Amino acid sequence: MKNFSELLATELKLNVVVNGVATVANLHDNLIFNSDDAVTIDNIEILPKYWHLSTNGTLTISEPFYNWYHRASGQGWLLTPH
Repeated sequence: MKNFSELLATELKLNVVVNGVATVANLHDNLIFNSDDAVTIDNIEILPKYWHLSTNGTLTISEPFYNWYHRASGQGWLLTPH
């Protein structure tokens, strides 16, 4: 971060790397991965770290990624606007 205004910048894309292959996904896309894959999203390790959340060999993230990550990583409550 170079200055305070960069703190307020919100990126609406996710940098997804699956087995070394980089792609870009929208922030609110449903994400589906094979639980045997090595996956990072925005440089956050997802698989194999959260393989225990997969079902039938598939990890499905069906909510906005950062909401899912907050819940999956056990970071407590998120406040949501009404």
